[in-house]
Amino acid sequence: MKAYLDEGCPYCRAFRKALKRLDREGRLVLLPVGSAPEGDRSALLEALHVFEGERVHRGYGALLALARALPPLRPLYPLLWLGGALGVGPWLYRTLARRRPRDA
Repeated sequence: MKAYLDEGCPYCRAFRKALKRLDREGRLVLLPVGSAPEGDRSALLEALHVFEGERVHRGYGALLALARALPPLRPLYPLLWLGGALGVGPWLYRTLARRRPRDA
C-alpha cells in the first residue's frame, strides 16, 4: 500500500508522521507528491491518494482504506464508514482539503 502526501502542507506532514507511528507492520510506503509522475501531481495535490494493489482510493475513501489496513485505526473504521454513508465524512474531508495551508 502506498500513499502520496503533499510535502508543502503542514497538515499532510503531521499526518505523515502519525501514519509512520501507526504503521507498526510496515505496510505503508509514504511518498511525497513531488516524486510522482508529473502528469499525476495535480490530482494528487487535490486529494489524498492511497494505492492498494490495482485499487486507487481517493479523498475520504483513502482515509477509509488506511483505517481498514492499519490495526491501530481499525476500531475507528465503523465510525468512519458511517460518516461516509451519511455524507458527513466526505463533506468534512473536502472542506478541510480546500482550506489546508500550503507553505511550498
